[in-house]
Amino acid sequence: MDYYSTLGVQRNASPDEIKSAYRKMAMKHHPDRGGDEATFKKISEAYDVLTDPQKKQIVDMGGDPNGQPHPGGGFNQGPFEFHFNTGNINDIFGNFGFGGHRQMQRNKTINIGVDVTLEEVLTGKTLDAEISMPGGKTKLININIPPGINEGQQIRYSGMGDNSIPHLPPGDLIVNIRIANHPEFQREGDSLVVERQISVWDAMLGCKIEILTLNGKNLEINIPAGTQSDTVLSCRNEGLPNMRSQARGNLLIKIRVVIPRNISSQQRSTIEQLKNEF
Repeated sequence: MDYYSTLGVQRNASPDEIKSAYRKMAMKHHPDRGGDEATFKKISEAYDVLTDPQKKQIVDMGGDPNGQPHPGGGFNQGPFEFHFNTGNINDIFGNFGFGGHRQMQRNKTINIGVDVTLEEVLTGKTLDAEISMPGGKTKLININIPPGINEGQQIRYSGMGDNSIPHLPPGDLIVNIRIANHPEFQREGDSLVVERQISVWDAMLGCKIEILTLNGKNLEINIPAGTQSDTVLSCRNEGLPNMRSQARGNLLIKIRVVIPRNISSQQRSTIEQLKNEF
């Protein structure tokens, strides 16, 4: 079979010329438009061969590119795939600008959820996950979670999903990220927020407090005299990394001043004396 003659193009035709010729011939000879099915099959085969670099090279060298028959019930023509007797002409000719919508067939996309701690958001995480595939099979997937990832973010692994239907492109694997709550730190963007309580006396006189960071570093924080409740102190570059730039956010320390509820009469007298001196 002369594939070039079947499409009516020269042997030095460009990929765009081959594609254009195929479109014209396919629309003219498609069985759903009154064309001959045998002719259409030859046109489809010619397009399949001439758009596959390896098959085209074999043809140009005088060889037979079809050592194995194409499996399945359809005809694969690069970006187009036709199946006869579908009963839907719009699905077929939607590819040629005649309206309708056609979605390329492929195996299923598989969704899984992965739980990540706030510590793992800081450092990133690599894990091996065993994925249950349709038909009862399992697949071992290496998943890389970058530092700074966000709650609800998705990581897509192209072609790593279901592949149970032969001769169709494999589906994708989508990893949905779930970040566990931390008992001490809260996340605000790239910043980490932690609360610390101090007494009213420490707030008035000033003090020092220690904070163990998310990555195990001890910080000594100076609380200035006269600090008010709800004051926020900031430690630069002690937060979470930005997933794009990897620049670290800040550690924000919210100060809560605790007022004593029960005081003795003597303590009240002393406080009132102090109050009158201000």
